[in-house]
Amino acid sequence: KFVMPAVLFFASKSVELMLVLSLSWCFFMGVTAQLPWVGVGMELAALIAGVALATFPYSAEFNGKIKYIRDFFITLFFAALGMQIPVPSFKPILTALLVSCTVLLFRWLGIFLLVYMLGGTPRLGILATLNLSQISEFALVICSLGMGYGHIDASTLEIIIWVFMILSIFSSNLINYNHDVYQGIAWLSRRICRAGLSHENEEPTHEDDRDILLLGFHRIGSMLIAEFEHHAPKLLRKLQVVEFNQSIKEPLLRRGVKFTYGDFSSADVLEHCFHGEPKIIISTTPDTMLQGTSNLRILKVAMTVWPKAHIIVTADNPEQASELYDAGAHYVLRSAKLCAERLFELLNKYQTDAGMSDLKRRFDKYKRRENDERRSFVALKV
Repeated sequence: KFVMPAVLFFASKSVELMLVLSLSWCFFMGVTAQLPWVGVGMELAALIAGVALATFPYSAEFNGKIKYIRDFFITLFFAALGMQIPVPSFKPILTALLVSCTVLLFRWLGIFLLVYMLGGTPRLGILATLNLSQISEFALVICSLGMGYGHIDASTLEIIIWVFMILSIFSSNLINYNHDVYQGIAWLSRRICRAGLSHENEEPTHEDDRDILLLGFHRIGSMLIAEFEHHAPKLLRKLQVVEFNQSIKEPLLRRGVKFTYGDFSSADVLEHCFHGEPKIIISTTPDTMLQGTSNLRILKVAMTVWPKAHIIVTADNPEQASELYDAGAHYVLRSAKLCAERLFELLNKYQTDAGMSDLKRRFDKYKRRENDERRSFVALKV
């Protein structure tokens, strides 16, 4: 509670150090559980370590970085469980089918009914029930522990493994058609009673309101927030920033901008950071300030994760801008070009208006606006 937040905050400046620390914490908890006076199994210790890490704002980064290590050990775990299954016979498979039907029935009572009673829409309850039809892998861990302590026999573990396999195959295929299933249930309810379920596909959520995603946060991103705060503060509620600089979190949260810690050049991390489909993705950090990645890589990763989004990236020169456009960027920012356009606007106004007084008025206007924005956003340092 007191040590880990300070340690992780200090290590948040280095993504690699964060990964090493998170794994070290998990192994430390596992080793501690083996001490004779602790009396906690390694499986439960690993769960406690994961729960502890989930309380920190770095959970999306952890999930993305340890994905492949996790999948490797899960593969070994399931391989070991599969080797415990004897030659399939009719009785355990039939029992597993009955248990699977019972699980599906209680899913509707335990998830749909609970969501509906708490004020959720029927669509939310139905989709949540369909997506959570399977039993957890942790059930297999508990059964393995129970078998080791002699609380259950091998036949019970065999049935649970078959239940897990049946529901996993069933739910993984059902998830792809969960909206179609909801449409069918809604149609059937309207045929039975006049006040049936709505057939609308869209479910408004708070997460859907944030459809502008900033990958990285540098000087241009800081001034963009200042422009929004000064001229269109409502747009701040539509912004989310993914960045590994933890020091900007509080200033952004005070302005209504959602902050997520993570490596924005990793597709796995981005999938955990933002749930849904953003409409606009912006990378305002030039390649000269990026470490271990580039705007081209960020563009390709963003196109892979969210192919329908409009992506804006940053270039240092015309050649790089042309390369980014060829790679699929919708717009490429160039600081030099934008500055030249502003100077052209000023000088062109001076030429057409032919008056120094008008030019001075424009200078004073821009100066006042920039001073106001600088005063309002001086606390945000990047």
